[in-house]
Amino acid sequence: MNLRYLTISIKIKRLILFFLTTISFNVNLYAQADGLRSGWELKDFAIDLNKLVTQPSQLWVGSGYTTVNPVPGSVLGTADIMSPPISGRNFSFKAMFVVNGDTIRDQFVWGSKTNNILYTGGTWLPDRIIRRGIYHRMHTSGLISFELTAHLIPLADRSGFLSRYQIKNLASGKLEISLIPILDPGKPSVIPLKDWGFMPPPWGYSSAPLGYSPPVESISVTKTGNNEWSTDKIKLRLYLEGDKLAIDAGKTKTGYVAVLLSDAASAAPVSDDLAGWERRTDEIWQKRLKWALGNIPYLKTDNAALESYYKRSIVSALVCIWEKPDFKLNPSLVTSGLDGGSMTTYLWDVAGYAPNLISLMMGDKIMDIVRNMSAIDLEKYNAFTPDGAGTGVRYAYSTSSFTALVYAIACQKEIDPDLFAQVKRLVLKDEERPMINGIVDYGEQKNLLEMRGMGWEHMVPSPNAERVWSFRKLAEMGTKLGYNEGEINQWKKKADSIAAAIRKELWDEKAGWFYCKYPDGHKELVFSIQVFDILRTGVCTPLMKMRITEQLKEEKFLFPFGVSSISKADSLHYEVTDTDWGGGGAYTGDVAQLALDLYQEGFPEKAWDVLKRQFWLGQQWPYFPQEHFCDRPASPIFKRANIVAGITGAEAILYGLVGLDPRLDGSLWINPKSTLEEKIEIKGYGFRSRFINVIVSKSYCKIMVDGKLVYQGTPKQFKIL
Repeated sequence: MNLRYLTISIKIKRLILFFLTTISFNVNLYAQADGLRSGWELKDFAIDLNKLVTQPSQLWVGSGYTTVNPVPGSVLGTADIMSPPISGRNFSFKAMFVVNGDTIRDQFVWGSKTNNILYTGGTWLPDRIIRRGIYHRMHTSGLISFELTAHLIPLADRSGFLSRYQIKNLASGKLEISLIPILDPGKPSVIPLKDWGFMPPPWGYSSAPLGYSPPVESISVTKTGNNEWSTDKIKLRLYLEGDKLAIDAGKTKTGYVAVLLSDAASAAPVSDDLAGWERRTDEIWQKRLKWALGNIPYLKTDNAALESYYKRSIVSALVCIWEKPDFKLNPSLVTSGLDGGSMTTYLWDVAGYAPNLISLMMGDKIMDIVRNMSAIDLEKYNAFTPDGAGTGVRYAYSTSSFTALVYAIACQKEIDPDLFAQVKRLVLKDEERPMINGIVDYGEQKNLLEMRGMGWEHMVPSPNAERVWSFRKLAEMGTKLGYNEGEINQWKKKADSIAAAIRKELWDEKAGWFYCKYPDGHKELVFSIQVFDILRTGVCTPLMKMRITEQLKEEKFLFPFGVSSISKADSLHYEVTDTDWGGGGAYTGDVAQLALDLYQEGFPEKAWDVLKRQFWLGQQWPYFPQEHFCDRPASPIFKRANIVAGITGAEAILYGLVGLDPRLDGSLWINPKSTLEEKIEIKGYGFRSRFINVIVSKSYCKIMVDGKLVYQGTPKQFKIL
């Protein structure tokens, strides 16, 4: 072969090899990035049931279509089923087994001589609860010994649940086992989606529970067939597979139990493949993990309590995602929902606490939520029900919450002109409210924190301070959009004048605190956690910030298991029954938000001190409750089992401790605030189609973008993108 052609041939081969290598590298890089987008697994959120302090009425597992309540002390026992608009209150499923001719119950019973399966514990995951029990007793027929493990799975594409159970024969002889279902249908009912409010739906009797309106008529349930019950609107069907099993020594066999609730007019689904129902639910969950957690980073650290808290914070929002065709929005993000209460999308909870992570989690789907929130008329309502209708009251914090969410979306994507126009309308509309000397009168408790005594009413420091923050964010977005410069300057001046008015009219120099003022001139010094929100608004001078944060002391605001919403030193306003705003505890999102504010305002030591007091939640709750006590690891049982604002814990870690800072110009900055010697790694933070890994400690910072090192050294403010 001619040497010239041989040389060209070699060069071509090398060029091809180079391109193949480059393509392979890029494919691997993108595959890695894609892995980060879809890398979360349900097992990442697993937690040992025996470690939980969650009350039985607050322990639920949901699918985004159905939510169910397990019966404590049993392996297969199941209580209420909720799948709006279907309410399965007072439902009960229990199981008995006939084993080699003897009856054995799956039920908690006191005493040592009863033939009942002994519950040993289990695991909570977002999609299921796994429970285990053991039976080991000598009978006249010989030793009966077996292990029972069951997966309670709320179905993700139909109203109902499935239990897959496995029985392992631990005896030396053969076991003949039959499951005997004991089912009480309760009084299943259809509650219009507009009536799914703060309280779970009623039981279906002629008079509704206290606090629920309107009452519903008494419901009659009839057994209409083998394993089938009906009302005039609902059909309930029990399905069994593998309910009669013959199990050789040392072997394991599987059975299935399922319950569906459907429209009474339609035929009950026939199934000979309950395993297929489980597979379908698995598929839906895998898709949800990919789109909902695709941009949410992992967190790794030697601080096990911090890592657990971060995961439980993320899952607190994940379990608030519902994907139901019945709802106006699909998917929908609700305030609580696991126990059937707070199925509404409440602006303050969804947008006011963790707007960065909520918008990151929901992605493009957040636009439907924010547009529907805009459409309900926030001058009248503060939330919408699953059918999209407005509900609630004109709430004092709606304007700043809506502004926060729109601003977060703008930083991560772009400014939506229509949403900007709505922000402008709300911010300017607030200025039409009654005011004295520049301080808006926001009305009574129903429009504010809903404390049970007087104090935080009328001319309050917050949300008056949020007016300042909202005007400044409006000006920032207006500038980015090329809005009228004269009007933008007016907004900036307005922000400055409101801030000056708050300092003049509401600051108490002696107390080092802001007071509330009534129209008649009466003043109240309320030492509420809400005052700390003012730190981020730009109202406070540096000295004011120092004076305010001095109140963060033990037995005032700080307690072993959290922060009190009212300082215990404030004997006029402190109580311990209404924990979220009255004292003795706090709304779960507010403690983490306080930590975030402290990080961002230059108080990292105080921030860490506040944040770590919530870490018990990450180790003793599967998801975060609506509120919790601060002097003991517990939650009020009469409040909601879960809350979407639980994700504020992760918001405080990522945007406070780690210091991520997305901005309107499309850039991403970082300013780490860690006070810890141990390293904290976040991996796979998705921002504008790029993936960022960060390692931070008190003295070290390393930043990688799409696998490429961009900074390594001492922590400092740094532009990542």
